[in-house]
Amino acid sequence: MITEKMRCHPTIILEKTGGFLMLWILLALSQAEHILAFFRKENFQENLSLFLPLLGFLILLPLPVTVYHFLVWRKTFIYLEERTLVVECNTIRRKKNTYGISYISNINMEQNLFELLMHTCRLKLDMANVSSAGSTDISIVLSLKKAQELKALLLSSPGGGQGDSCPSDSFNQKTDLGRASFSDILSHCIFSLPGSYLIFALCLTLLLGILFFNGDLNPSGLLFSEGEHDFFTKAFTVFFLAASYGYQILKRLLGFYRFSAFRQGDDMIVHYGFFRKQDYTIPVTRIQALQIVQPPIARLTGRCEVRIVCVGIGDSDQELTQLSLCRKKAEVYSSLQECLPEFPISSLNSMRRPPKHASILYACSCLGWILLCCLLPCLLLTALEIPEIKGDDFLWAGICGFTALCFLLYHLLHYGCLGYSLEGPLGVFSGGSLTCTVTMVPYDRIQHLCFHQNPLSHCFHLSRGEVCILASILNRTVSFPYMTDSDKTLLIQKIEGTTWAGPLHLP
Repeated sequence: MITEKMRCHPTIILEKTGGFLMLWILLALSQAEHILAFFRKENFQENLSLFLPLLGFLILLPLPVTVYHFLVWRKTFIYLEERTLVVECNTIRRKKNTYGISYISNINMEQNLFELLMHTCRLKLDMANVSSAGSTDISIVLSLKKAQELKALLLSSPGGGQGDSCPSDSFNQKTDLGRASFSDILSHCIFSLPGSYLIFALCLTLLLGILFFNGDLNPSGLLFSEGEHDFFTKAFTVFFLAASYGYQILKRLLGFYRFSAFRQGDDMIVHYGFFRKQDYTIPVTRIQALQIVQPPIARLTGRCEVRIVCVGIGDSDQELTQLSLCRKKAEVYSSLQECLPEFPISSLNSMRRPPKHASILYACSCLGWILLCCLLPCLLLTALEIPEIKGDDFLWAGICGFTALCFLLYHLLHYGCLGYSLEGPLGVFSGGSLTCTVTMVPYDRIQHLCFHQNPLSHCFHLSRGEVCILASILNRTVSFPYMTDSDKTLLIQKIEGTTWAGPLHLP
């Protein structure tokens, strides 16, 4: 067991200097032709005295960077001191960071391909505080054995990431939330495609039709030599766009490789990843909220997925927030209720639509955007008096009509996703447009509220706004739709009646 000071694994030096060395090698290779040409010159011997010092400088350039990272590794120590984890750096500028173990938000054991080959592991720790919610607090590279030992010590220490909560007797055994097979991952990648992917696919299809069936290119022209160059140029363009789209799908598929999520005691454990393996251990008391997400295809097929909102998770694209893959609603709700009863699914049954006057407010907002984006350009073109543009009324009518249709569809889809519930121990807020997202937030996790009113909503006594929770930057604020003054007062009373950051209690 780890009972004394230790250093990171020496391979961290290679990881730190690897990027600089690769950049230096690429620069040298890019100038290889000029370097070889220099050696072929007739007056090579005369310029050798100038070339050798330059060559020595280029060779020795990576040395100071390597020495610096070596000294940092040599003088940096990690150790446990009572109920704290200490990271001490004794270089020229000495620094000693002390972290309370009871405030650990999550523990992530991460391995990229290099670390997998070297049998090392990057241990990432995030602390439950606002100042560092947008970045990882502690990131150290250890051997796989030492990383597992340190993780076990942190979890077994008094209050090891669990605050003041008591262990739940009903979760002494593993409770699975989902173990994904290849078919499960493949279906998830299909049904959970974001709206942006579908719009891109639609644009790609339209582009293919324009390239191949518009202009001088036709199927009969492919038989003649003059059409070959035009055909292959357009085919390469479409292939490149399709390949980039396929790469995004493949990236998502490998990102969920061997996905599994289960609860053990008072910790949620999540595994996934192919090129970069992720292994999260998240104390249940540090889960700030849950998100039930329905992308467009999932909404049509009655499926949904569950994502976790926690400090330090989701700060980058490589950190997935998945707690469950995209499956049928009944299956997801059943496994979620069994695994995380602190977030009762019954709260979703009491969700209601925004008040009746809210539809008037959203209709006025839609009309305002249409007038702004359609009439303003037309007035501007009329003022400029450009005859080539003014004469094509049909074109501008089509553009304005398409723009108005897009705004109308967006507001209809957005209004169809809105809803909220203030019953029970959770606040439930629904929103989105193409993708519907339902966020379940315990009242004791809400830090502050922000209400908005414009003159029209003030006349109807309606307010909308955001709740701010302790989470990563992308999930720090959760928007809620228009609600009445009575619901606004109820929400304030719910928050005032709880103590923030306390342990979650079973309903």
